[in-house]
Amino acid sequence: MDYTKRKIRGINSSFFLAGFVFACWALVCAWYGFPSGFRHGGVAGFALFALAAIFFIAFPAIWARYPAKHPVNHELRRYGELPQVTQRLNHEMSGPVEAMGPFRFTATFLVYDSGHEFRMVPYDQIASAEINSDDPPALVVRTRKGRHYQWYRNWLQGRFNPEQVLEKIRAAARLQNAQPPA
Repeated sequence: MDYTKRKIRGINSSFFLAGFVFACWALVCAWYGFPSGFRHGGVAGFALFALAAIFFIAFPAIWARYPAKHPVNHELRRYGELPQVTQRLNHEMSGPVEAMGPFRFTATFLVYDSGHEFRMVPYDQIASAEINSDDPPALVVRTRKGRHYQWYRNWLQGRFNPEQVLEKIRAAARLQNAQPPA
């Protein structure tokens, strides 16, 4: 199966799983009357968890009806026609790919794939890459069109060494001598 199809199925599955978990909690609230600290607490808990389940399950249903709205397809369309960019990404991801945490370095793309999130930037579109001085520090990539990507090193966005990833991005995008924009 192609990388993009696998990624689309993975994101859809994570939304269905979240919806399933919320639906199970709705049933627990309905069955046990949780929370029982106030009158009709079980009904309120059931309603809130059921709404959350519907919310998460609605997204894959919408994306099935309107595939261009899916986050993966939406990100791919930023850099050209969807069939051509998809084919190119699938071809590059099937070849040798260097991985550093959630980052994948192909021949022409920087791919951020944390499992539940997908971002892709062609190297020729990267204008600057730096580590900001915030606490905690984040890896910041800016494109020539003004897009801004910011990734933190944590359990949700992935564990990686920001200095090593920054060096690799600068080398791949040929930014060694470039100064970051002020």
